[in-house]
Amino acid sequence: MSKLKIYTKSYCPYCVRALSVLKSAGVSDYDEISIDGNEMEMRQKLAALTNGRSDVPQVFLEDQYVGDDDALAALAQSGKLQTMLNGDA
Repeated sequence: MSKLKIYTKSYCPYCVRALSVLKSAGVSDYDEISIDGNEMEMRQKLAALTNGRSDVPQVFLEDQYVGDDDALAALAQSGKLQTMLNGDA
């Protein structure tokens, strides 16, 4: 399986949604990176990695930007998330 990273913040309903999507899709092997405690620096890092998006959650697969919770949900619903995680796409 490919490695998935998700940047989150506590008390973020969109992050909770994204983590729920992963759980519903049966994805348990991922790194959750909290921006809590270092928010300004982490948001700058996210903006650099995503071409301007500094909000959370933001999802990456093998250092390729996937998107936010909406993009993750769409991929999971279409079945493409599992394909990507298996390295087939």
